[in-house]
Amino acid sequence: MSEMNAETLKELIKKDKLYITPELNDKLYLHYKGFRKIENLEAYTGLRVLWLEGNGLDKIEGLDNQKEMRTLYLQENIINKIENLDALVNLDTLNISKNFIAKIENLSHMKLLKTLIISNNNLADAASIEHVVDIPGLHALDIQSNKIDDDPEKILSVLERCKELRVVYLKGNDVVKKISHYRKTIVSRCKNLRYLDDRPVFDDERRRCDAWGAAYAETGSIEKAQEAEREAIAAIRQEKKDREERAFLQFEEMVREGQRIKKEKEEAERLANGGVLPDKAIMSTDHKVFGRDGAVIDEKKVEQDLGLGSHLVQVDKSRREERVNPFSGEKIVDVKESKLVSDAREARWGPGSENRVLSSNVALEDLEKEKLPPPPNSGGDIWNEEDFSAEAKKEKELEEYYANNAGDKANWEKDEGSDAGLKAELKRLQDKTEALRMKAISENEARKKLEEVPPPPPPSGGIMSRIGENKNLGIGGSWPKKEAAKTDFEELD
Repeated sequence: MSEMNAETLKELIKKDKLYITPELNDKLYLHYKGFRKIENLEAYTGLRVLWLEGNGLDKIEGLDNQKEMRTLYLQENIINKIENLDALVNLDTLNISKNFIAKIENLSHMKLLKTLIISNNNLADAASIEHVVDIPGLHALDIQSNKIDDDPEKILSVLERCKELRVVYLKGNDVVKKISHYRKTIVSRCKNLRYLDDRPVFDDERRRCDAWGAAYAETGSIEKAQEAEREAIAAIRQEKKDREERAFLQFEEMVREGQRIKKEKEEAERLANGGVLPDKAIMSTDHKVFGRDGAVIDEKKVEQDLGLGSHLVQVDKSRREERVNPFSGEKIVDVKESKLVSDAREARWGPGSENRVLSSNVALEDLEKEKLPPPPNSGGDIWNEEDFSAEAKKEKELEEYYANNAGDKANWEKDEGSDAGLKAELKRLQDKTEALRMKAISENEARKKLEEVPPPPPPSGGIMSRIGENKNLGIGGSWPKKEAAKTDFEELD
């Protein structure tokens, strides 16, 4: 065991990188050093925090000059009495848990003491904790895991008289089992309690417990107390619903106010531009006005909504000339279509269909009324093959298209210049399609041949026949058909 002498203290100060001058230090780490006695701290007059836990201290002493002390840690020692703390008038937190203290005493002079941690000691009854009532500013009291087993009413009376008590830890004592409706009772009796045994006391729980406690104190009936609690719960829910309704109405009012301000700004902008519609409408190529949502704007309706009176709704002519896409806002650029696309379009829509415009405003029923020709039929079993490539499908579509439009195909074949690459591509696709077709036919014929191959006869005589007859070995009289089929298939490949 080491002694708390000047040399030891200097070594610890150097190790913790503190001040060599004792009075300049506001903290001192002396925990878990095996000290048996508190001594030689007279020069450390500026200490505010002192760690002394985990030693072998059996008495509180040697702290007469620590007038600036705010926090003192004395847990995990063998102290059996609270004493010699008269000089610590500014102490805020005292931790003396895990000792052998049987009574709380000698702390009434600490007017600033807020937190007292005295768990895991030998407190046994209401008299051993009654001194906390004399600590005027006590906010947090931790007396859990003691040996308190007294009349529940006496314990509740002590806690109730601590008017400033905010946090209480009482679990781990036998008296908890004797307090009926433990949490509700403690919360209702301690009016300022905000935390009880690792659980916060929220405002809703406070109201419920207060209603329950008031009814129980008045009538002494649990049923009446529970009924009062249910009424408090209903009132809390109704208040929450009313708050949400008010918030919703306020939000709606805010939205309406914003819309009104926006309309006023748009009207002012329109008048400032000489009656031109604000930039919320886009012109299409057919001289219709589209909103930003893609819907067609009725100019007369816009005039009525904006309250323009006799003013005519004008449209920005630059929008007409730019030909802007009404949905993306991008400028429309004309691109010359190829002859292949022209032929396909005219075959489907007829001659003169280059000016045809489809938009989101055209109804599906209108398109159905036009009696459009159906798309070309694919036909053929080859389309049922899963491994048929996209290029083969493309070539098949071209073949079927030109089969239905022989004249167009003849005209296309006459073009020896720009479409030479297309003809070469078509030839390549035809060859590849034919190869795929032959491969599919060969595979179908191979499968049929495999199904027709009979299994080989069972082996005759010898040891193999005797093994085949042995049912315990799981070997039948013939070779498995699956293996034979696999062998034939490999030979065919």
